[in-house]
Formats: sequence, structure tokens, C-alpha cells
Amino acid sequence: MEIKEIKALKILNANSNFTVEVIINSENGQFRGSSPAGESNSKYEVSQFSNGIDQEISSFNTYLKKLVGKAINSLEDIFNIEKEIPKEFIGGPSLSLSYALIYALSSDLKKEPYELFGKKNKVIPVCKMIGGGMHASGLGMDIQEILVTTIADNSIESINSTLKVYKKVKELLENKTDGFMGGVDPEGGFISGLDNYESIKTVREAIEQIIKENGMDIRLGLDFAASTFYKNGKYLYKRPIYGKKEVDRGEQIDLTKKLADEFDIFYVEDPVDETLAEDYGEVLKLLSNSIIVGDDLTATTPERLEKVHEDINSTLIKPNQVGLMYKVKEYSELADKFKIDKVVSHRSEETSIPIIADLATGLNAKYLKVGINRGERIEKINRLIELN
Repeated sequence: MEIKEIKALKILNANSNFTVEVIINSENGQFRGSSPAGESNSKYEVSQFSNGIDQEISSFNTYLKKLVGKAINSLEDIFNIEKEIPKEFIGGPSLSLSYALIYALSSDLKKEPYELFGKKNKVIPVCKMIGGGMHASGLGMDIQEILVTTIADNSIESINSTLKVYKKVKELLENKTDGFMGGVDPEGGFISGLDNYESIKTVREAIEQIIKENGMDIRLGLDFAASTFYKNGKYLYKRPIYGKKEVDRGEQIDLTKKLADEFDIFYVEDPVDETLAEDYGEVLKLLSNSIIVGDDLTATTPERLEKVHEDINSTLIKPNQVGLMYKVKEYSELADKFKIDKVVSHRSEETSIPIIADLATGLNAKYLKVGINRGERIEKINRLIELN
């Protein structure tokens, strides 16, 4: 495949903020790649636009002219471009370019995008039911996400059960909350208006009702995003949980275990601050039947995973956190080496391309974390159905 034309332009993401899209023309057609962004970000992830988006896109377009006429025949060729890309473009620009190249190359090779990374495998979605924290503008929960996943034989079976829970949660919220109109956060989770405890309780009730109907093994999850409310050695809850609005490090670990025991929580993401790897390790020891997921802790950065892999048993993969697909592949292989489960994840400020479903499939991830409402999320869900 030869790059005939290539350009970068500014487009809107799902949160009505600007991001970058790269368009490649080759002998096989036109291919696009675009990079998402996050509202809640790890201190360890790269900046998406180090010089401001307008200036960066202008400079990036000057750089992209050098790629015209270049032949791309393998994933390694894409990785070699990434390894030579100027540092100031690592983030939104570099990832958008890589995604466009992946789509162009897979078309040229008459392969699906996931086949560039590996064989097809079963991927189970992890979907948000209720949103809080930074995703909900401070309304309701301090905890960022209440999630649902399943133990299922295939993606479609899992999606079907997860969707039933989602609709049941909406029904319960309509009955419990005056004025609830079905509003959702950027990732499709309902903004309940309820506090932390009552929100979790509502999703557990929905799960139990759907389990009675179809017998599916449905699991509850929490993404605390605890770094967003950790200040000066204390976790500060705007809405009391178990009667407390301020807890220290040890109390936060105890609170996590208490919630996990009461509500049978299977998936626990970022329960403590991103700088406190040893506290993740304590949660891991206490919750031996749960998956303890590093996101802000690890930031899809191989060097971080090397340091903290003993303190978690699962990790998110968010390609834009590191901005380079060869680093994503390296990170994935490192997780395999350490026998850590992989969860490929969307971001709050997504674009419409469904490539993360392919990445989850090709990288042999166990889960795809993605919303089950909003068009840009449904694109990923529908792609997962295609790949089932």
C-alpha cells in the first residue's frame, strides 16, 4: 500500500470538543483515524495536544507531507513510523495517524483490522449503568462508574443480558427518583441523582431481577476513579458513604472491602489513588475473588506496569494514554507475561470509529469496557457483535 495523500484536520468528538482526524488516500480508497480524549486522566498519560490543537494540527500536516509516497506493507512498517514521529506529536496526532494506517493496511491485505494483531477471541463487554464523579458534573455519586459484566459463552449473549440490566436500572431510577428523565453522562451511564450507596444498591437490585429472569451469571463492578477525590492524604466524599464523608488510606481500603462484600462486587477499578500502588496490593489481598483493575495507576505505559504488576490482577488498555500502537502492543504482551487480565477501554470523549473492538479481539483481551448507550459507543458494541 502506498500513501497517495494524507492530511490532518480538526473534528468534534462525542463531548463536543475538538480532536484530530487523519485521512489517508491510497490505491484502495480513503481511510480515517481519530483519537479520543478523557475527562478523568491519569497523571502518567501523555498530553493529547502539547501545543494546542490548532497549532499542532498545522505543524502535523507539515510533517505528514513527508509520508506521501511511503509504502506500508506490514504492522511493523506502521510501528517504524511511530518510532520516528517527533515527540510533540505523540498523543492525539500520532494515534489518529496509526489508526488510519491500520485501516488502510488491513484493507490492502484484505484482512480485518484485528487480524493485524492476532487471532479472533471471545471478548465480553463491561458496560456502565450509572455515572458519577467528573463524568456527571458532580451530580449524585462521587464514585465514577457502576458497571455490569457477565460470564457468558459469547459477546451477543453478554450484550443481551447487559442491555436488560441497563433497561431495568432505568426503570428502577424512574420509580426511585423524582424528576428522573433518563439523562446520561458522556459514556452512556445514567445520572441518577442518588448517592453512592443507593446507586450501587439500585444496580444490584436490577442485576438480581434479571438473573431471576434468565439465569445468566451477571457481575457488578465499580470504577472509583479514587484519584479524583483524593486530597492531602484523605478521600473526600461529597455524599456520605457508610456515614462518612472523609476517610484516610486504610479506611478507603476497608470501605472498598465492605462494599465488595455487601454487594458482591466482581470488578474493582482504581479503588485508591494512582500513586499508591501498595494500597492496590492491599485491596488485591482482601478481595481474592475480584479483579482489581489498574487504570490511572498504569496508564497503558509499559514502564508503569513493570513497577506495579504485583499489585493488580487486571489492567485497562487505553491506546491514547500512551499514543503509540507499538507501545500498546508491548503493554499487552507485558500483561500476558505477568498473567494480568486485559480490558480494552473507551474514553469519555470518544469518536465514532469502532477500532477498540478490533483491538480487544486481536490483543486477546478478556473484556471491552464500553458504554451501551450513545451512538459512538453503539458503534463499538455493534462491531463486537460483527466479530462474535
